[in-house]
Amino acid sequence: MTAAVSIIGLESIGLIKPGDDLSKIIFESAAFNNVQFADDDVVVISQKIVSKAEGQLVSIEEIKPGGRAKEYSKKIGKDPRLVELILRDTSRVIRAEKRAFLVKRKDGLVCLNAGVDKSNVEGKKTYALLPKNSDHSAQTLRSSLQRLTGKKLAVIITDTYSRPSRVGQAEFAIGIAGMQPIVDYRGKADLFGYELRYKYVGLADEVAAAAELVKGQGTEGIPVAIVRGLPRLKKSESRNLSKKLLLGQQKDLFGRLL
Repeated sequence: MTAAVSIIGLESIGLIKPGDDLSKIIFESAAFNNVQFADDDVVVISQKIVSKAEGQLVSIEEIKPGGRAKEYSKKIGKDPRLVELILRDTSRVIRAEKRAFLVKRKDGLVCLNAGVDKSNVEGKKTYALLPKNSDHSAQTLRSSLQRLTGKKLAVIITDTYSRPSRVGQAEFAIGIAGMQPIVDYRGKADLFGYELRYKYVGLADEVAAAAELVKGQGTEGIPVAIVRGLPRLKKSESRNLSKKLLLGQQKDLFGRLL
């Protein structure tokens, strides 16, 4: 049989508001789209709707910037109130200039603006923060969706990130539940019998990027996709699975250069 993976976008999700039951909305959207969940489906959910449902929305009009935020504001040309909001989730500023405010978040993610984002958020001064704990959010959504569907599922929460030395952004996994995020080929043989020493595939990130093919980034209105038929899916009940995708400072070649 020819190997095949299918990606099914769920339309009719609608605009999510704080307090919405996101798992119920996803379940009802699947029914509206005549999509039946199956065991081992991976439900890929854009971070923005998770943040909205969890109330991770802040108007910078409510923010009083401190001295540090004001200093960075002058350097990078951003509103000091926005900079203050970014710094609240930041453990270390890596690079600060007009083109980029690159930081390491308190949860270990390295990204622009600590993930604070304006796109697809209503209100001129309102921004979305990342979920407080994306793995916990993924685990909660997975538990609810499994209860509603009666199926064994995995959940990935995704966000969009720039990549070193590459043009364009891609989706990455920031929250994972129900699946191992890595496929480890080390110690196995290739087609010619050579032992693989460094082949360590970020499957969760690959799934996140693949789902974006149907979800899009603008007016598509498809923040959820189901990825089905993954041949390398390995189930996991562990917690904090996204942390397996984070390199320590000693192993991060790019991080040591910044």
